[in-house]
Amino acid sequence: MKARKIGNDFIIRLEKGDKIIESLKKFCTENRIKLGYFTGLGAVSTATLAHYTVENKKYTEKTFSEPLEIIQLNGNITEMEGKPYLHAHIILSKKSMEAVAGHLVEGTVSATCEIVLRTLKGRVGRKRNEEIGLNLMDI
Repeated sequence: MKARKIGNDFIIRLEKGDKIIESLKKFCTENRIKLGYFTGLGAVSTATLAHYTVENKKYTEKTFSEPLEIIQLNGNITEMEGKPYLHAHIILSKKSMEAVAGHLVEGTVSATCEIVLRTLKGRVGRKRNEEIGLNLMDI
């Protein structure tokens, strides 16, 4: 991973083999980022996506192991139990030009992943909502 700070924001380039969520969590911890959001694009060789169903409070996961272009990566950064909490969604394009999308559990970079991370002042935590079954922003 390479990164450059510009003002209070960061331009990040993940490299081949880097795991997107793992790398961003580590970056946020090392740079004491408590609140922000990010966007990115690039390519992955594998990606695990999830879809949440409120009725049964469960994620359904699917792993794609093929060359995929990152059309759009969006996410936010908050805190839970004193640690960075990332919530990310992604749209990926297959070689056939079909799109797959969902909650990004994890993805492994195949070439590059270019991310712009904007930091915000303040802190927002997460709190478990049992009715919904998710860790929601505590605002």
